[in-house]
Amino acid sequence: MGKTGKAVTYDQIKKIYAVARERGIDNDLLHEHMEMLLHRSSVKELTKKEAVTLIDSLEGKAPSGQDHATGKQMQYIYGLMKELGWMTDEGKPDHDRLNRFLQSDKAGFHLSDYRWLEKGPASDLIEALKAMRKRKQEKEVAG
Repeated sequence: MGKTGKAVTYDQIKKIYAVARERGIDNDLLHEHMEMLLHRSSVKELTKKEAVTLIDSLEGKAPSGQDHATGKQMQYIYGLMKELGWMTDEGKPDHDRLNRFLQSDKAGFHLSDYRWLEKGPASDLIEALKAMRKRKQEKEVAG
């Protein structure tokens, strides 16, 4: 993955480590998170924009880009989750289960949180969930 954009600043690096420390995130976990989120193995490899994304992620903020998954996409995802039984005891979408799916290597999304879904990957997620729903329905018919 080629690096484009201006390099991370010293102040951003300090902020990344400070926020991680505040959140109780050790160096290994920070680097795992950065690798999953940005596909970078070192803080020094980041661009300014990637550093902002990492800081926002560590602070629990939603991404600031304009390519977020749409509300319609998220509603469709929630509907598919319901059909798959991915719901909490309270009848709400099980975001923890969705996040585990998005984090799994097998699924291939490499996202730490569903709130980071962009339009393209959201469409891919919808197709994956639809395929899972189809397999579930076929099993029920055959079962």
